[in-house]
Parts: sequence; structure tokens; C-alpha cells
Amino acid sequence: MKRSNLWISLGVAVAAFLVGAYLWFPAPTPAGQHPLTRLSSSNAGEFAAAFDAAPAGHRVVLLLSPT
Repeated sequence: MKRSNLWISLGVAVAAFLVGAYLWFPAPTPAGQHPLTRLSSSNAGEFAAAFDAAPAGHRVVLLLSPT
């Protein structure tokens, strides 16, 4: 393998690691805001209760899919 290909491969590996770390660890939230959580089948009831707790306020649900 040529030396330049090695550096390109190393750069791609480092970039992939950084993107993975960015997506894996939770983002910090502002003071006073509840921390971000990932919705799963195990915490769906807790999510529904929190969503219905303030019917007069604005509520937004953002669903992201990797596909």
C-alpha cells in the first residue's frame, strides 16, 4: 500500500470514530431542561406520561430514522 493511501485510510478511520462518538454520547442540554433520552419500547409508557402531563403547552416530537 502506498504511503498516501495509508494516510487517507487513517484519516477516514479517525473521521468515522469522531462521527460515531458524536452520535453515541448524549448532547448537553441547557440548564433547567430535562436531559435528552432515546425512545425505546422499555420507556414508551414514561414518554407518554410526560407527553400528556402538560396539555396546555406546546409539544414537539422529533423522530429520526437512519434509513
